[in-house]
Amino acid sequence: MTLIVGGALLLMVGTFALRLFYIIVLNLIKGRKFHQALEKEFDRLRLSNMLRALGINKSQYIHTTSNIEIKKQMENCQQCSNTDECDTKLSQGEVEIDSIDFCNNEAQLKDIKISAD
Repeated sequence: MTLIVGGALLLMVGTFALRLFYIIVLNLIKGRKFHQALEKEFDRLRLSNMLRALGINKSQYIHTTSNIEIKKQMENCQQCSNTDECDTKLSQGEVEIDSIDFCNNEAQLKDIKISAD
């Protein structure tokens, strides 16, 4: 009787461990796909160019910033009415963090730049 109960318990623990491993791997794959899709969407916006001009690593930004915050910043960028000034600054190459007062994401970008340095 002890062998049957012990065997059944061992089988249940083994099944649990395998399912847990499977779910973790599946979540990692889904997370990677989500971040790749987010990065593609992100590349279409001026915000991606602004990060580059400020010297902020885009991949690090995407993986360390919350998805909600990234979506909020992307919406701010899409709704921006200062695109001409943004394009002018971005065409000049490197941008100083103190010269982006026209940007809807100025406060967040300053925080990101400070934490990145």
